[in-house]
Amino acid sequence: MITIVGAGSSLAGALIPLLIDETDEPLHLISGRALPFEDEKIQTSIIDVLDKNALKTSIMEAMPNTIINCAAMTSVDRCETERNMAWSVNVTLVENLTRMARIVDARIVQVSTDYVFDGLKGPYAEGAIANPINYYGKSKLAGEIVCLSGSNAAAVVRTNVLYGTSKERPDFVRWVLDALDAGTPVRVVNDQYSNPTYIEDLADAISRIVMRKRSGLFHVGGADYVSRFDFAVKIAEFFKGDVSLIRAVTTAELGQAARRPLRGGLVPLKTETDLKMKMRGIESGLSSVRHAMLSK
Repeated sequence: MITIVGAGSSLAGALIPLLIDETDEPLHLISGRALPFEDEKIQTSIIDVLDKNALKTSIMEAMPNTIINCAAMTSVDRCETERNMAWSVNVTLVENLTRMARIVDARIVQVSTDYVFDGLKGPYAEGAIANPINYYGKSKLAGEIVCLSGSNAAAVVRTNVLYGTSKERPDFVRWVLDALDAGTPVRVVNDQYSNPTYIEDLADAISRIVMRKRSGLFHVGGADYVSRFDFAVKIAEFFKGDVSLIRAVTTAELGQAARRPLRGGLVPLKTETDLKMKMRGIESGLSSVRHAMLSK
């Protein structure tokens, strides 16, 4: 049995079909809302994941051999202003899941972010020293530490700038495309760098970690290292949108509540060598997005 916490997330939406196809394991989905998945291998618990007793009951009934945590508070500015909630979701929940994993003797996979770094010398390999500069990054780093120190059978998967095909939870690509469709100018920072990650690649990496029973830190990031502005331009060009609507601004000009790492991004060394994966670049990822959009 594989338990997926935060099963209503975009990542879980990519991961669940993959696990159904590639493993014989039944899936136990934990979510705060009803889910569209219908398969004989799936059982679902609709609970508040911050309710420790409900969470414990759900996991103890399922007795999983693996717990994958896709739940997180990812709004960087909200984490800065709603710190108690950010800590509850990004740290306390992980602490509870790690403790429960020990009780049922399960492996645990925690999803994290390149925002655990300060963005001075990115992209970062797994051995780089974390130094978060905002509360989101601090809470995610604390969650990593709780997970890795609480279990010898734990893996932490860091990623950055996820994009895919979900319409329910708009990502950067969907945001740009919606603005272009509406003819609305888009202000995008030209001094924040990352390697955007196609969500199916992240799901594939997690699936391989689970099936191969890997532990430790893994970085999952796309093949192309670009600024957010350059990424937005590539999106506009690929989908034949009006590139002139993409307007470059600096991070300082945006005046966001939380500081942002400027040279972020991740070097997926272990993912490529240990998991035998080749990360796709932006054009390949956008091609997959377009194919999925046309097939719906």
